[in-house]
Amino acid sequence: MLNISDNEPKNIIKVEATKAYKYTSVPLFFNYLSKVMWGLLILFLIMLFLPWTQNVQGYGQVTAFRPEQRPQTVQSPIPGTIRQWFVREGDTVNAGDTLVFITEIKDEYFDPNLLVNLTAELKAKEAALISYQDKANALAQQIKALKESQEIKLQQAMLKVQADSNEYEAARMQYKFADIQFKRTDTLYNEGVKSRFDWERSNQAFQDATAKLTAARNKFLQSKADLLGIRADFAEKISKAESDRQSAISDYYSTNAEIAKLRSKINSINVRQSYYYVTAPQRGMVTRMTRVGIGENIMEGEPIMEIMPLQYQLAVEVFVRPVDLPLMHLHEKGRIEFDGWPAIVFSGWPSITFGTFGGEIAAIDNVLSENGMYRILMIPDKDDVPWPEQIRFGSGVRAILLLKDVPVWYEIWRQLNGFPPEYYTPETKNGQKSDKSKKTASK
Repeated sequence: MLNISDNEPKNIIKVEATKAYKYTSVPLFFNYLSKVMWGLLILFLIMLFLPWTQNVQGYGQVTAFRPEQRPQTVQSPIPGTIRQWFVREGDTVNAGDTLVFITEIKDEYFDPNLLVNLTAELKAKEAALISYQDKANALAQQIKALKESQEIKLQQAMLKVQADSNEYEAARMQYKFADIQFKRTDTLYNEGVKSRFDWERSNQAFQDATAKLTAARNKFLQSKADLLGIRADFAEKISKAESDRQSAISDYYSTNAEIAKLRSKINSINVRQSYYYVTAPQRGMVTRMTRVGIGENIMEGEPIMEIMPLQYQLAVEVFVRPVDLPLMHLHEKGRIEFDGWPAIVFSGWPSITFGTFGGEIAAIDNVLSENGMYRILMIPDKDDVPWPEQIRFGSGVRAILLLKDVPVWYEIWRQLNGFPPEYYTPETKNGQKSDKSKKTASK
């Protein structure tokens, strides 16, 4: 015990072989285990204060960033029957290349001379249009001539009325004078001053004046009647000519409308016949035929095949829960894991994650999708490694959208309590933050 002697008991006695030693000594293994446990505990405590990047994960698929670069379905513009194929699956086509030839199934387009007949009808309508226009112009000239003739006739009739009126006035004055003379002669005759001969001559003069007055009055009235008759006659003729002219103008416009309809129909048939040959909308590869065979009927708008554009910019569409939508911001970064691509993922430590690729949020839908989630479109991150060329459209992806950095202990506490990630406002390009104050979903 005091190490006075050089003879150690352990050198004389094998302590390990005694029962007391076996019951009271601690095995070396437990000493090592205790040290390891303490080391792990210290490491765990240290890790609790390490930064952890909060994230939201979503699943989706590979697509193209621009809509015209995505796989496009070629549809039949008209109903018809397939008569001839010009391509097969796997062929590369250019914009405007013929894909398939179809024929009509509607009986109204069966006539092979339909365009010729419609063109002949159009020419006949155009000739009728010219005739109606000439008729309207001729009637307009006739109306002008009638009005000029009416003016002349009316002037002549008015002059005749004026002359007959003067003649009637003169006959009336002569009648008045003859009446006075007759009354005076009759008085003198009764007194015996005038003879019977003078009385008869005065009476004859009075009768002549009366007859002239009556004739002049009748002539004057007839002149006035003739004037009214001329006006009525010309009014009737002008009205009839005007009615015929308006009818011709109406026929002109009706024929013009029919010509417009015929031209529109001819143009529609020309365009429709151009649809007999279905062409490629852009350069791409024929990937899938939805209709096959010869003689099959297809309806308007029915898909025929799909074409995959050869030039495209890859993107991924990811769906996130509505509760996570306020955490999404444009131009925010994320990590993307492609199906079939080996990866080791530590969602909270993207810097040590292997096999994922950088992405940037390019668009956020504000309308709920059919699956009850919101769609987010991500494009390759220019500051990260390029995406692999082997990925194809429709491949599944998992996106890890990176949010705010928090301590590990805080993230464990949040996960245990079921709280959503902490809301934050990302920095703008000038390093400033928006006016929105930081909030946590638990407050």
